[in-house]
Amino acid sequence: MFIRDVFYTFSTEIFAVAINFAVGVVLARILTPAERGIMVLVMTFPWTIASFANLGYPQANIYLLGRKKYDARTILGNSLVAVAILGMLSVIVLSVTKRALLSTVLRGLPAEYWLPLMLLVFAFLVDVMLLSILRARQRFDLFNLRRLVTPILMLVGFTIALALSNGRLSAAVGAYVVVTVLTAILSLILTGREVPLTLTFNRRLTGDSLRFGLKSYLQNLVGAINYRLDVYLLAFFLTPEQVAFYGVATSLAEVAWHIPDSVGMVLFPRLSNAPMEEIHQITAKVCRNTLAITGLIVAGLLAVGWLFVPLFYGPAYHAAVPPLLILLPGVMSMAIYKVLTRNFTSRNRQRIPILASGVALTLNLGLDWALIPRWGIAGAAIASTAGYTAAGGILLIFFLSESGVSWREALLPRLGELIGHLRWIRTSFRDRAERA
Repeated sequence: MFIRDVFYTFSTEIFAVAINFAVGVVLARILTPAERGIMVLVMTFPWTIASFANLGYPQANIYLLGRKKYDARTILGNSLVAVAILGMLSVIVLSVTKRALLSTVLRGLPAEYWLPLMLLVFAFLVDVMLLSILRARQRFDLFNLRRLVTPILMLVGFTIALALSNGRLSAAVGAYVVVTVLTAILSLILTGREVPLTLTFNRRLTGDSLRFGLKSYLQNLVGAINYRLDVYLLAFFLTPEQVAFYGVATSLAEVAWHIPDSVGMVLFPRLSNAPMEEIHQITAKVCRNTLAITGLIVAGLLAVGWLFVPLFYGPAYHAAVPPLLILLPGVMSMAIYKVLTRNFTSRNRQRIPILASGVALTLNLGLDWALIPRWGIAGAAIASTAGYTAAGGILLIFFLSESGVSWREALLPRLGELIGHLRWIRTSFRDRAERA
């Protein structure tokens, strides 16, 4: 069951990577680098705000449902009420800070796009809450269906909007908003098939959600800032063109994250339902196999990235190659982090990932501030890699200490296990072909 869910989730990620790559090429070829940089901010900022605003409810939903503390209908109804409240508070805070944001970390973003950003915040909040219910119920078929549809709609939406508008940036922003809202509606429909949709407020559940969720919230919030801090500081120090080049570098480097992301999405619900005595061994096995496959992807990007970027995105984007190559070693450390953080969260030990993320954020911020003015996007990549390495290393040290697992068990792949996984995949494809 676990290997199946990881395989189908990863297959979904690979499909999404291919379509999102096509989306990136379309935007890079039609928009100017400055306009592409503005799109990076439009696509990044609302997600960051949603990470600030969710207060850890998605992680609490998975944990509380996995531990059978509440039924799914009550958790979903309470989450939807929380979305309405948190979304409104976010809009109020952002309205107060609008001028400061547009003159600093969103420098270069036209003020006319402010209202679409607010709508995106709501859409992301609704979406992440609904998807957490599907993950908690381990309905990865519905979860992956929604995630398959999104990049397809994005590619179609951007292509049609830019073709009809002769490549106007405002049309691209409008297409992104429409598709994001449509995918949130799709999540609502799919979740409603699994759990009856209601609006309820349960004080006891709200308290439990906040007690668990706020610990996960700090962990995920610091992580989200860590992932995107460099984009905002680049917008502050440099031009939208440089933001665009760095956006291409990070999007390609994060291709290697799709294995640990897929694993983590499936692993957290699995560990939340597993007996405590089995959690460490499951984590060690998953970590070593994830690291091996991520390493193969990183090696491929190191080998062909220098040719790949200018060939598909255009000669102007050759500037994205150095930061891409610098980011890749840090991706390996983040593969470890993305697996091990699920172990600590499933045991309600979020303070360890919070510590790791906090150290990484402090290091990243300090290096960004020192290196971006001097070395530009290459400096941002160095800072990110240093932060990622610190986060992964700290979690690994704590995991080995608490679990009694050796570093070899956690990091070194076993040929027999990898062969077994490949055999399962081959058998799965053969069975599907026979049924077809």
